[in-house]
Amino acid sequence: MFDIIGSLVIVVGIAWLGRIFLDARELGWGRLLLAALAGIGIGDATALFLMVSDISEVQSVNYEQLQLFSLPFRIIATMGAIVVLELFFRRGRRSQFGTQAGRGRQGFSRAAPRFSPAVVLRAIEVSRIMARQGFAPLVGWGSGRGASLATHDLARRARRVCEDAGGVFIKLGQLMATRPDLLPPSALAEFAKLQSAVAPVGREVIEAQIEAQLGRPSGEVFASIDWEPLGSASIAQAHAATLLDGSAVVVKVRRPGLERVINRDLTILRWLARLAEERFTWARQLGVVALASEFADALLIELDFDIEARHIDEVAAAVADDPLVHVPSVFDQFTRRGLIVMERLPGTPLANLVNRERPANSQALADALCSSQVRSMLDGERFHGDPHQGNVLILEDGRLGLIDMGISSKLDAFERAAVFQMLMALRQETPALLFESMVTIGAVDQAIHDPDEIERALARFMAANLGPGLPPASALTDLLRLTLELGLRLPPSTSAMFRALSTLMGTLEQLHPGYPVIDKIAELGGDEFRRRLLPTSAAQFVRQEWSEVGPLLARLPRRVDRLFAMVEHGRISSRTRVLADSDDRRFLERLLNRFVLTLLSLGTGAVSVMLLGVEGGIEFPSFEVRLYDVLGWIGLFIAMTLMFRVLLAVLRSENPRRAP
Repeated sequence: MFDIIGSLVIVVGIAWLGRIFLDARELGWGRLLLAALAGIGIGDATALFLMVSDISEVQSVNYEQLQLFSLPFRIIATMGAIVVLELFFRRGRRSQFGTQAGRGRQGFSRAAPRFSPAVVLRAIEVSRIMARQGFAPLVGWGSGRGASLATHDLARRARRVCEDAGGVFIKLGQLMATRPDLLPPSALAEFAKLQSAVAPVGREVIEAQIEAQLGRPSGEVFASIDWEPLGSASIAQAHAATLLDGSAVVVKVRRPGLERVINRDLTILRWLARLAEERFTWARQLGVVALASEFADALLIELDFDIEARHIDEVAAAVADDPLVHVPSVFDQFTRRGLIVMERLPGTPLANLVNRERPANSQALADALCSSQVRSMLDGERFHGDPHQGNVLILEDGRLGLIDMGISSKLDAFERAAVFQMLMALRQETPALLFESMVTIGAVDQAIHDPDEIERALARFMAANLGPGLPPASALTDLLRLTLELGLRLPPSTSAMFRALSTLMGTLEQLHPGYPVIDKIAELGGDEFRRRLLPTSAAQFVRQEWSEVGPLLARLPRRVDRLFAMVEHGRISSRTRVLADSDDRRFLERLLNRFVLTLLSLGTGAVSVMLLGVEGGIEFPSFEVRLYDVLGWIGLFIAMTLMFRVLLAVLRSENPRRAP
């Protein structure tokens, strides 16, 4: 027994040294013990195979001789097991947590928990739901049926996954229903069936939440609260209330304990996104990791009602000049991170007017809604990011009311210039100008993308979608899909603008059938188009550009004169630095290091084998071994360690992508 324990301690000690020499970062003591046990088993089996010629002789083998003879085989097998386990657990970690790779993609910018037991149990639950709906390959189980299903059937199964998983996944499905740039119409219709209504939280819990946010009893702020909720969603619950001054308000309260649950589900979503990119080409083309990160950022912002209140105020300021569009006022003195109090708008959602008579002034209302949103976009103001029919109310006084500003955005100066450039390119049917707008907006990486290929694709898009007159309403959505197919990544706010326009088109069609959306957009942008296109804008353009270019041109003669003087006196020289790029230097250093380690491994191994074959030399009678034997075995251990280190470094550098 003591011999077995002693042998195990020796092998574990050697494995510990091997882990250090091999730089095996993924092996703790438990995994190291597993490598040692595997090495002992493989080493003893190899030694027995060499010591006996028949299986019947195994029982007569001397165990002490077996231990001595199998020691080098145990060491070699243990080192090999360390390499295998290091690669296995490193691959599992990369599949689970992924790497920050490709196009500068980042993980979630806000805090996300590690894989705690609760997260693991939730991940198992979600994986079972996905496997039950035929998405087993995504989570690494079996072959599944997803690859052979039609698009509509896939969308239906994905919608069921979101429904069964609940929480964040329902919000994800609802977000996908607003992405015509990613999904076909049949899939959008399927995800649109998702409803966020969940069982309401009881009065005691909601009242405690309100008082915790306000820091005082609710009776000191509200004259009354209707505890029957107006709506109960996965994020918050809304109640009608009346302030002490008689103002009718809506109190939106965040559900208790929501941040912990959402962070847990976002961790799982991030894992699924990265696993999908590891396994499937379509996921890498879509950039699902970036999409998941974008969704997570939007959701975490939606949790902060202070941000939503600020966005509501900005949207209200943007539409303040339009008398037919109204945004509810926010009572900032009562608004907190988990509580928002806003004006209650008496009216009916546009979605509920499907079978009813539309307002008599529907044309004027449609004009007001379209102009307020498009002008906000073009002027760099904040616009409603999701103006669907449920977020637009027909108020009792005949105006339109905009609610739910959880999704909103605004364009910066560069994006506005690029958007105008895009619209001008579409109007003039100029693929080169459209490509330049993509470059201006930062969607094109010249080191990755082929400019000629992109420009040809844009030309084909224009030939298919444009013609006499204005482009069709679907052209914007088709352009978004094309950028995705070409691997271009538009800024989130620009994508949000195009999606908002696409949603707005559907809402305007519901409000006033046949509404000429594209004509209205062209009319609203007419002033800017004329300023940029008509000859009278040339002088203004020159003045604007001269303010930046003029000082440079004024200094140009002095710089040219100085340049020629330096040429005349021979003070201009040229120097080329080889390997100036740090990535190139590191690459060559790695190659050189591996080459040197390989030579050392081969040389040490050859010398060690020669030492073991030398007869005579100093002997240690007490141990019945020679000095040459000791040096030879130590040299073989060093040689095997160097060889395994080179092998592990080579295998680590491999990062194969799975095909779908």
